[in-house]
Amino acid sequence: MMRAMRIMMTLQGDAPIDEIDAYLAAQGATVLGSERLDPTEVATISATGDEPPIVERAGSLLRAVWILDVASREAAVELARGAPGGDATLEIRESFTPQDFGAPADAPPPPPPPPVKPGSSRYIAFIRQDAVAESSMHPKPESMAMMDEYMEPLAAKGTILGGEGLKPSAKGTRVRRMATQRFIVDGPFTESKELVGGYMIVQARSLDEAVDLIRPWLRIHRIGQGVPFSAIEVRRLG
Repeated sequence: MMRAMRIMMTLQGDAPIDEIDAYLAAQGATVLGSERLDPTEVATISATGDEPPIVERAGSLLRAVWILDVASREAAVELARGAPGGDATLEIRESFTPQDFGAPADAPPPPPPPPVKPGSSRYIAFIRQDAVAESSMHPKPESMAMMDEYMEPLAAKGTILGGEGLKPSAKGTRVRRMATQRFIVDGPFTESKELVGGYMIVQARSLDEAVDLIRPWLRIHRIGQGVPFSAIEVRRLG
């Protein structure tokens, strides 16, 4: 039996999220998770070389994220092509799975995320980089070891709620919609300066606390992956 492919589908532009949710359900799509991004609680942490990180209260135009299990990238593109809504871009990106790092095909799924504590909210952090650095998107042993050390105490406290790495945009597709027209653009997305390399979901009492929790990931990515510049966008989940 062919193993399902896990993909992340993101939305930018004018499209009704409720209608896309209903459409995916009507199509029988296997939706593992769907998230709406708060447009007001957003920050971007960035750093170049050894310079101190900069935090800006700004972010991208991303509005929503879906995590899907699909039979193939082509099946995911067909779902995106038929989604309702006006001018918008739906991007399909394939996720890394434990099997990509040697786990057996019948490995048990990860445990469910811990509950959100009273007074806390969920925040998602997207690691970003430009197309020039995409060759460094595959996790290197150095960064994986640093991430394990960083995440261990956060996981023990129930702070980490989920996350995945994304494969290079050469394995991605964008469906750009204008009125009734659909334009299919296969990766790699060499013109893009804000490619998402992966995401992490944490719980925190405020955006500032979430930024502080995520800040070490910036250094891990820059040093462990050997890239001169790194940025992470942090958004509250609706």
